Amino acid sequence: MWYAKMYFSEKKEVFQFDSHGVQGVPSTYEEFPFLESLLSFLEADCKELEPLLRRAYENWSLLIDRDDKEAGVRTLMDLGDLGSRHIYLHLLYVRWFERFGRMGITQDRGSREDQEMLEELQSLPKQLPLYQQQVQRFFDLVLDVDKAGRDPQQQASANYLYDAPKDPSLFSFRPIPLSFEPVEPGRCSPVLYPLHISDMIDYSLRSCVERGITVRRCKNCGRWFPQTGRVSAEYCERPVASGQQTCREAGAFQQWTKKQSDDPVFKAYRKEYKKRFAWIKAGRITDEQFYAWSEQAREMKKKCDREVITLDEFKDWLGKP
Repeated sequence: MWYAKMYFSEKKEVFQFDSHGVQGVPSTYEEFPFLESLLSFLEADCKELEPLLRRAYENWSLLIDRDDKEAGVRTLMDLGDLGSRHIYLHLLYVRWFERFGRMGITQDRGSREDQEMLEELQSLPKQLPLYQQQVQRFFDLVLDVDKAGRDPQQQASANYLYDAPKDPSLFSFRPIPLSFEPVEPGRCSPVLYPLHISDMIDYSLRSCVERGITVRRCKNCGRWFPQTGRVSAEYCERPVASGQQTCREAGAFQQWTKKQSDDPVFKAYRKEYKKRFAWIKAGRITDEQFYAWSEQAREMKKKCDREVITLDEFKDWLGKP
């Protein structure tokens, strides 16, 4: 029997999938920073997924109605393509792969299970963007630290009556298949065995509320990020292309640059530094003379930073030939 597993471990989330149900050796294993799967789903362009979902629905229909096994293979190819675009969608491939293989053994093509899977494929082009809207609304009312505040528990209780949202545009929570088991050496955790994409969304949102984790839009890139560290953090550490700085790294540099640009001691030092560097090209001083001066200037700047000498005294020293 196939399985899919999702669990959180400190600041990461883990996904395991296997079409044959072999525990411990999943065919797919992925790790992401905490909440990255939900945030990247929120950013996905569902319009790009529609053609693949539509073809998968049409081919699954041909398999059920006409026993067209080639159509079944085409369904799996399209679902495999979808699964490569987002980890949530890999659940579809695993479920349909297992069912396609089992169908050939049990000879029960056209069962109620097949019809339900067909209906699910048909509904997903509308359901996926609806999930995105509901998650966005949940962020606005419950998790956004700048709009909803720092207490997700309080905001969730204010926006839900039992398990029903007071605002119909909010995400609706349902019972989900949770287990509890060892996930790493010496560590146990709740583990989700999702049957539907909504289960993974559900588990992510409720985990944020339970753990008191808020979200915020990054001051640099504008994307959402979870505040798993300091609540005052303004820059994200979301995954970036290889070799690029994270927004938090870029933000730290920007803050340092701004601080330096506003520092009168640094501005005085920088102005004289540039002037004397230009003297090298003009032939007024040698490289050795410039480097000897710059070393002395750094020491004098440190004294000024520590208020051993005043800013005026530092400027007077800088102005000496």
